[in-house]
Amino acid sequence: MKELVLAIDAGTTGIRSMVFDISGKVVAKSYREFKSFHPHPSWVEQDAATWWDSTCKTISSCMKDLKHRSKDIVGLSVTNQRETIVPIDENGNALRRAIVWQDRRTAPQCDWIRKQIGIERIYEDTGLTIDPYFSGPKILWILKNEPEVFRKTEKFLLVHDYLIYMLTGHTITDYSNASRTMLLELDSAKWSESLLEQFDIPKEKLPDLVASGDCVGEVSPKAARNTGLAEGIPVVAGGGDQQCAALGVGVVRPGRIKTTTGTGTFMLAFSQKPKRDPERRVLCSRHVVPDAFVVEASMFTTGSALRWFRDNLAVEECNFALEHDVDPYDVMTDAAKHIPAGSEGVVHIPHFVGAGAPYWNSYARGVFAGLSLGHTRNHLMRAILEGVGYEIRTNLDVMRELSLTTSEMRVTGGASRSDVWMQIQADILGIPVITTQMEEATAVGAAILACKGVGIFKSISEAAEEMIRPNPAIIPSSANREIYEQGYETYRKLYSHISDIRWGSD
Repeated sequence: MKELVLAIDAGTTGIRSMVFDISGKVVAKSYREFKSFHPHPSWVEQDAATWWDSTCKTISSCMKDLKHRSKDIVGLSVTNQRETIVPIDENGNALRRAIVWQDRRTAPQCDWIRKQIGIERIYEDTGLTIDPYFSGPKILWILKNEPEVFRKTEKFLLVHDYLIYMLTGHTITDYSNASRTMLLELDSAKWSESLLEQFDIPKEKLPDLVASGDCVGEVSPKAARNTGLAEGIPVVAGGGDQQCAALGVGVVRPGRIKTTTGTGTFMLAFSQKPKRDPERRVLCSRHVVPDAFVVEASMFTTGSALRWFRDNLAVEECNFALEHDVDPYDVMTDAAKHIPAGSEGVVHIPHFVGAGAPYWNSYARGVFAGLSLGHTRNHLMRAILEGVGYEIRTNLDVMRELSLTTSEMRVTGGASRSDVWMQIQADILGIPVITTQMEEATAVGAAILACKGVGIFKSISEAAEEMIRPNPAIIPSSANREIYEQGYETYRKLYSHISDIRWGSD
């Protein structure tokens, strides 16, 4: 039980380093933010050097907190914001700032891919749709707009890959991250020779492919000096943040599905084989669990809809929270609890920045409907919580259409702290909702991979069963079943009737 593992969670806004024992308990952690740059309104860039600097500082902080126990660290792994790409030269120096997953500059490259290759071919080969979100179009943008950078590029690396390189000197990526580049053959887990040829991207410029949980090197002498880690500690391939979060809440077998609700909601279902949707409403990627896949739905504004209400309408709730030193979200959801299920006819559609899966409608906007003079702010608050539940239910139904069993929903993210919201979700989805004792599920997933990589557990699934601590399931209320079935039907009809409206210019 003395053995410890280090998880490095490289998110969109900062680096979190966490040290776990093999029971899943956190024994040290540290977080450090870094800056994003916006050279143009729709561009988002980051300096790769700050990723490494923040990693070194957070690891060093953990080592100080551990004191003599730092020698018990037997392995480490990395998880990361997906799709973000940085080119490095033969000496490992970044040739430009990284282009972040949020960046939208590559719309012309996506148009070219649609015309030259086609949506159907991309989806069939990679499991993805064509969108600036993914790494491939970003590399094409550099090829067209910065040809000298492209020529000098030794490797294009994702955040995970860059940190692994800085720790070990090896250039690798794992299947889960590679499956989000739009360059990987989903079925074979190999770089697509035909797509690379059509894109004019030499395969030699991409890192080697490995399975999540494989040992890929050791902490180098230079990395040891910069971080305070012992030289020679095994470094294990990690994975994309959403796949690691799924692992971190136990989505390791059929029937389990997870949602992470923060600003938006990412929903992943476990699948034992590639699962494509004929209507391309949901995407399919590689899981960090060996030879497994995830079917994924991304919803853009879920938690941010509640934040919008907090910032614009919840003045009384925010003042009460300030006076009593409590979280305003707790005040809001507690007020919503006193409104009957179904919000007495108020329906909310949370499409403030367009609709993601399953609609993919960039013109959709947020809507409150069914209002009458007797409704209050509390009705609007409950309608937001229910609207997010209906949105998740819509994608859950798609996954059921694809014959994916969905016996329970594992949840993580800020929304999982609210018992009221989780009960509403259980009632709308009609399946048990399960939270876990460790909120940082992404880091838990990386820690599980580290444990497997150094041989503490025989398999990733075994490690997950040992290190994850689920809370008692939240069971759907039979009393609300009919109300929410009717509410869901109203929600679907409302969206159908307004889906082709363009709500003015942005």
